[in-house]
Amino acid sequence: MGEQRVSFETRMEMVRRNFFGEGKLAPGMLPDVVLRSWERSLQMGLTTGDRRVFNPASRQDKSLIEERSRPLIACALPEMEKLHLALGRAGWALACIDAEGVVVRAVCGSGPDVRDLDRIFQVGRNVSEAAIGTNGPACVIAEGRPVVVRAGEHFLDEILPFACAAVPLFNPAGQLAGVLDATRFNNGNPVTILEPLTIAARAIENRMLAELGGALTMGFHYRPDLLGTPLEGVLVFAEDGHMLGANQAARQLLGLEAGLDAEASFNTLFDCPPETFRRALSGRHVSGVVRSDSGMLFDARFDASHTDSLLSRLREGARRVHSAVQLRPAGVTSLTPSDSGGADEVASTAIHVASRAFARDIPVLINGETGTGKEVLARRLHDGSARAAGPFVAINCSSLPAGLIESEFFGYDDGAFTGGRRGGAPGKFEQARGGTLFLDEIGDMPLELQGRLLRVLQERSFTRLGGAKLIAFDAHIVSATHRKLDELVAGGLFREDLYYRIKGVRVSLPALRERDDRATLIDALLVREAGAEPLPRLSADARQLLLAYRWPGNIRQLSHVLRLALTLAEGEEEIGVQHLPEELLEEPLVCAKVRPSAPAVPDACLRDVELNAVREAMDKCAGNVSAAARSLGVARATLYRKLRLLDVAG
Repeated sequence: MGEQRVSFETRMEMVRRNFFGEGKLAPGMLPDVVLRSWERSLQMGLTTGDRRVFNPASRQDKSLIEERSRPLIACALPEMEKLHLALGRAGWALACIDAEGVVVRAVCGSGPDVRDLDRIFQVGRNVSEAAIGTNGPACVIAEGRPVVVRAGEHFLDEILPFACAAVPLFNPAGQLAGVLDATRFNNGNPVTILEPLTIAARAIENRMLAELGGALTMGFHYRPDLLGTPLEGVLVFAEDGHMLGANQAARQLLGLEAGLDAEASFNTLFDCPPETFRRALSGRHVSGVVRSDSGMLFDARFDASHTDSLLSRLREGARRVHSAVQLRPAGVTSLTPSDSGGADEVASTAIHVASRAFARDIPVLINGETGTGKEVLARRLHDGSARAAGPFVAINCSSLPAGLIESEFFGYDDGAFTGGRRGGAPGKFEQARGGTLFLDEIGDMPLELQGRLLRVLQERSFTRLGGAKLIAFDAHIVSATHRKLDELVAGGLFREDLYYRIKGVRVSLPALRERDDRATLIDALLVREAGAEPLPRLSADARQLLLAYRWPGNIRQLSHVLRLALTLAEGEEEIGVQHLPEELLEEPLVCAKVRPSAPAVPDACLRDVELNAVREAMDKCAGNVSAAARSLGVARATLYRKLRLLDVAG
């Protein structure tokens, strides 16, 4: 450990000498976020020898600061105090800083190790880039994302002894409200503190969201297993349906930009029947499938009791952060050819090759677009192996926020951070002992974690976060990605040594649009989604649309579409075009044809299918466009557009 610190310090001495003394720096010698901050600090006229941090004159009036920041302090202080109970013994001081870079509250503890920190984090202290140059909170304000700044990476010489980690705090309107920072005297890499800091920041943001009141809370995600975790999107609505606020996950899922909230409502965000919102308002814990205005399908749950239940759920979500990626149940979310009775040759060959390799403990790398069934194939490999009686543990490397990945992988010991279980908790590598560990979307794994993963695979052992005991790693590895890892390796975004370690054998799953057995898959999925409920038949026109669509979300998207169609067609004998999402009418797969192995379908073109559906709806509704739009399950504006495009009278 000491040797690593000396190596880092020696390297930073050289970096600082080259940059500040000679005005040049070799690429890759400094994190980009730090380099940009150094350059901005120089442009603002700062020099490394400036004495700014401990100058009392730089502090603003304490009472004015506290009054102005009272809402932020009220939400942040409880989480800071809980976090400090776990981190204070290790010398960490916590500070809440507003969006201007001014300290509004700090929890520093006592003792010689924190004396200078207490002086730095006095209320009113300005720690912005303009005031003291490069530091963690200043970089977060500039970049809007978590940042770690170590010792020599700071700009000013007078704060070189410190190391800090900082994460942004966003308000319900999506704007930067401030920064949560943890700082101590430099002692190794503070990157491990990002996890507990991120958990606390999410709790603070959720407290701000709960303060809104509101009539209805909605939690949603395209992955149902992430509902009820800190990774779900959360929206708060007024009684009239206008959106009052959203967390960052919701904004990312919906592509909702900050500053546009005044125009957002349930009806503008989601393409659902009007009664959906009214029904959710009238009951508690309603759940179902909703479609966004862009056509994405989400699993959702609504809660009309709002504030109390939101606080309760968000607190529970913080405790459940490590279940965001969990031990999978026996049920699956999509189908392989064998599961469905299909017979696509490419997919069948991939399964055969992967099965033979996995039986000999050769690592398997599965390539395929999102939704092609990569996890289902991984589970099938596990179930057919000598380790079938052991656990199958899946973890999505792209779904965890920065700072939460290491303990998810390797677990944590008692006292590692606030909110953790008493006695600690095992990570996925430990839970997979004697079974299979499935690393989904491994191409999105951060570079710093790739090195740790490589060491575990080489040494077959690891330690928990905050622990020292070596734990043996005993599991088969299956990895999957939708990205081209060889290109990532060439671009320096994925370690070459790790790539060859996980690529014992590589197989590719075809996209749904490329499969020979689409018709068989549709029938099999309909049966599965219907379950014990009556199964309506699929009309010829609806089947043709399903076969002609390009399916960018592959089998997962097809499953969602069929589930929605069954819901909309409940009580009817047939699933028609009116029960299918609008995007199926607008994005036909022009280049794809149904192959001879699939059942025959009507030889109608897509325009004729649309024309018949629109004419039939207009006839049934006696020319009433609003009623026809409702019967087709599309917006009135969409139907008017179709009427113009298809040149239908009306």
